[in-house]
Parts: sequence; C-alpha cells; structure tokens
Amino acid sequence: MKRLGIYVHVPFCKRKCNYCDFYSIKWNREVEERYVKSLVKEINSYNGMEYVVDTIFFGGGTPTIIEPQNIEKIIHEIKNNFKVDKNSEITIEANPNTLTYENLSVYKKAGINRLSIGVQSLNNNILENIGRLHNSEEALLAIKRAKETGYENINVDVMFNIPGQTTEDIEETVIQIIDEEVNHISFYSLKLEKGTPMFSMERDHKIFMPEENIEREMYYTGRKIMEDRKIYQYEISNFAKKGFECKHNLKYWNQEEYIGFGPSAHSFLNNERYGNVSNINEFCNNAENNIFNRNIHESLNAEALEFEYIMLKLRLTEGLSLNIFNQKFNIDFNDKYSKQIEYLIGNKLLIYNENNIKLTQFGMDISNFVFEKFMI
Repeated sequence: MKRLGIYVHVPFCKRKCNYCDFYSIKWNREVEERYVKSLVKEINSYNGMEYVVDTIFFGGGTPTIIEPQNIEKIIHEIKNNFKVDKNSEITIEANPNTLTYENLSVYKKAGINRLSIGVQSLNNNILENIGRLHNSEEALLAIKRAKETGYENINVDVMFNIPGQTTEDIEETVIQIIDEEVNHISFYSLKLEKGTPMFSMERDHKIFMPEENIEREMYYTGRKIMEDRKIYQYEISNFAKKGFECKHNLKYWNQEEYIGFGPSAHSFLNNERYGNVSNINEFCNNAENNIFNRNIHESLNAEALEFEYIMLKLRLTEGLSLNIFNQKFNIDFNDKYSKQIEYLIGNKLLIYNENNIKLTQFGMDISNFVFEKFMI
C-alpha cells in the first residue's frame, strides 16, 4: 500500500513575527473552535483513501497556541479516516513560551513523538528585533521541559543572516543548543519576503542585512560546529544525528505524496500540486457547506516531474541515485544530461560517482544556479 504524509496548518499566532509571510491570524478561542470543526470535516472528506499514513506534521502559525485537547482531537480524526502506521512520526511545531509540562504531556498522550521548537536565536536583542515573544531563557527551558517529559526527537530552528547578527552570535547559539543534546537542527538563512515588516524596514533603510560574505561565514561556522559534534548535514538547511532526520520533510525532497489540511495548506497527490484557500473565514464557510475548494496549481507532466525530482534530490547530501532515476522516468540520465554533468563537474559544483550525483559544498552554496542548468 502506498505511503502518505499529512500536513495540518494551524493558522494562529499571538503576534506575527516581523519576518514571517506564512498565512496566520491573531488567535481567539471562538475562531479556534470553528476552525477545528471545519478541519475535522475536511479530514472526513478524504475518508477511504488506500494509503498508509506514516508522517503527520502540525505547522503554522503556532500549532501549540490552540488547546492541546484540540490537537488530540485532530489526530484522533486522522486515525479514524486513514490507516496510520503505528510507528508514524508525528511532529508539532512550537514556540518556546507555549510548552508547559501539561501541554507536553497531552501531546505525548495523543501520539506526538517529535517536537520542532522555534528558537531562532539565543541573543535576546535579536529575538526582540525580529518580533519573537520568547527570550533565550524561555527557549532553553522549553527544551529542558520537553526532555523531562520524555521527548527524544527534538528539532530546534536556528536562523542566521539577521540584521545586527554576528558570526559570534551564531557560534554561541549553536553551541548552547547542541549542549542541550537535541537531535536535529534546522539552520535557515533569513530571506525577507515582500509584505513583511522587515522587508519594508530594509527597503526604507531602517535595517541592514549582513553582507553576503558574512552570511556565508555564519553558515559555514554553524555547519562546522554541528558536524564536529556529530550533527550531520543531510539537506541544505537541515542537520541531524544519525537516525533523527525528519521523515516528513524527506517526503517533500523525495517527491513523495502528502495531503495538507487547513487554510493555505498544500498537497501533492496523483502528480498534482494543489492548495486550500488562504482565508480562514472562506475555508470555514466552505467546510460548513461541505465545499472543499482545492485549487490546482500544477498538473505535472513527465518533464516537469523529472526536473522537480532532480532539484529536490540534489538538496539532499546523499544526492540522486541514477539507477532509481532511470527506473522512475524510463530514461538514461547520463545520455540526457551529459553536457550538464560535464559542465557542473568541471566547475566543481557536482560530484559524480558510478551510480550517484550530488552537490559539492560549493554547489550547495549556489544550488539555484545548479538547478537552472538542468532546465536547459
């Protein structure tokens, strides 16, 4: 039976961070209850699918801002409507100041076995400047509480390339987090998106992004610290101890199927990418009338699937297996892409082995350039 991932978008925050462009609104209890009822109806609309669910991921927004019993209810509804593997990875994203012992216990009882904690930095000035509601002490306390509650599979998000940030900040943050014995670190470079407060501030010269060479120095510094401490890079922005790679996110990079529930959630099923409306009132109104508008963004043909597969697999440090590619698309990779292979190897962007290609460290630095070569 085919495997399936499930993503649940919880679009609530106490306050939106200054850099965030994900769909979210300010939380209130009445809207939360309406959202949960509508979400349950959407989950029910997929009843009877012949798949086994082996990953579930609650993202946001701030999933841990809603009542933990509602998280429990959502998981129960998923299990009522899908065949869920007993060894499924079930993740919830969390802001540090929402992780009480009580909430953590409810999540654990509901089946959540992986936490993804949005720390971003352990420099309090930087946290304040980007609009985070927690401080460094609360961040470290959240990790401590999670471990004391019995969670072993913990990810921490760390962000670099923040205005005012230094390489020393990155070094101190990454070392402190590793000292907490977490098993996974997502290490992201801040990109300012149009429509966010920080984009406007940078445009108006009220803040200044680090120079490109400083941004790269931050990345190299964090990567070296992690790998020296046996937290290995397995994707451009993700590092883990062996065996703790995020199974749900690997679905995205391996071009596997997943369904997204909730406003603005996206899905990939039967070679189609589609998404829900990015408006909670419209989402709830539709669900209350048993209408589920799934807007198709792409119906991928063989060529589009092929290019996307190359791009996604090259994000992973293990790279792309040529045998698997040839079987999947019924073509010979070496024949079709011989010019690209020659050029990228010659420019030290690609490593080619007998049955595998993968990016060099330099190739990872300019991965978008590499991907574009395969479009030619």
